[in-house]
Amino acid sequence: MNVRLIVLIFALINVNFVQSLRRRVVAARRGQVSNPDEKLTVPAIISRHGYICETHTVVSQGYMLQLHRIPHAKYDNAVPRKTALLQHGLFGNSAHWILNGPRNSLAYVLADAGYDVWMANIRGNRYSKGHAWLQKDSQQYWDFSWHEIAIHDMPAILDYIKGVKSDSEIAYVGHSMGSTILFAMLSSRPEYNSYLESGVALAPMAFIKDIESPIIWLSSTVETVAPVEMRHGRHEFRPAVSSYVSDFVEPCTPEHFRTSSCKDMLFSLCGANERQFNSTLLPVFVNHLDMSTSWKTLQHFAQELDNEGEFQLFDYGSSNRRIYGTRKPPKYDLSKIKVPLALFWGMNDYVSVENDVQKLYDKLKTPSKMYAVSDPEFSHLDFLWAKDADVLINNRVLVYLNDENKLDIDVTSLEW
Repeated sequence: MNVRLIVLIFALINVNFVQSLRRRVVAARRGQVSNPDEKLTVPAIISRHGYICETHTVVSQGYMLQLHRIPHAKYDNAVPRKTALLQHGLFGNSAHWILNGPRNSLAYVLADAGYDVWMANIRGNRYSKGHAWLQKDSQQYWDFSWHEIAIHDMPAILDYIKGVKSDSEIAYVGHSMGSTILFAMLSSRPEYNSYLESGVALAPMAFIKDIESPIIWLSSTVETVAPVEMRHGRHEFRPAVSSYVSDFVEPCTPEHFRTSSCKDMLFSLCGANERQFNSTLLPVFVNHLDMSTSWKTLQHFAQELDNEGEFQLFDYGSSNRRIYGTRKPPKYDLSKIKVPLALFWGMNDYVSVENDVQKLYDKLKTPSKMYAVSDPEFSHLDFLWAKDADVLINNRVLVYLNDENKLDIDVTSLEW
């Protein structure tokens, strides 16, 4: 090849590289998106990574709940599939199962391992805002806690999945409040034990007596403020605009995002783990936070904190006798849970702490296992975004599910 032509090609390649680098620098300075996942929807993110994504809608009490489904692995759709249902926690949505990339996100790991993966979205989040007849700013729309999600929405979701895959029992995985929903459903609607083959609770939330997070200081405030807010027609709690916490959470809002301040806030609430923290993922994670919930959900957790952390139904005060037939709200009857469970907890989790997880484990009558993640600094959010999530948690979850679901899948190559 002509030497001049080679030099010209080399120069053009370098010019393109420099221009590309310059565009990235300019975009960063302007605050533009550097990771495409930051602004994409869940189906778009999944498709961008080469997986099929389906969107399904389940109607429960008029709420239009959106499910995101990865029906098979990236390259293989011929294997008979077991079914996995993933339920996010408070202020979350289905994005939390996929934001850590194909290697480190549980949804992709399960799909590639032979599971038909369904990801639920709770009523009121960005994917499940719709309602057949209620206005989104009405009192009735936001009149729910995780109890209503557990006894109405999750059964409707399971019924729907069973309608699509009648021959498959389901493996349930819940993070934080996602596990609360599981425990409450199986205690209150025990007929749904037969739908599940196994359950995994990541950072389990049932008893919360020994919670170490500063959010415990907010419990008395919530108990005082929530009724006032609801009397004034404000039934949706939005931290970014709430006069009570807006200054505190501002660094973790897309409009005022500051990496260091946001990290410090999340670490203070959930537990710090510098080694597993991915600073480049944080703006993506923040953009996919659902910064709203019902005041009633917060009030329900606050009531538990005020009652020795007991796992109980919502306290309606003087209306308890009319609603429950008792002066105080009943406790959830965990003896009704029949599904084998695995409880995974982090040693540096300020929200789901060892003593409370141990109490839950001791109360369960079903065959259960309790695992501490091997990293001593592993915290509440590391289940979703840890750099080594594959080794520390996802592979262990996969091995447990394969064992419980009797899947003949080779896991000898997994790292530990």
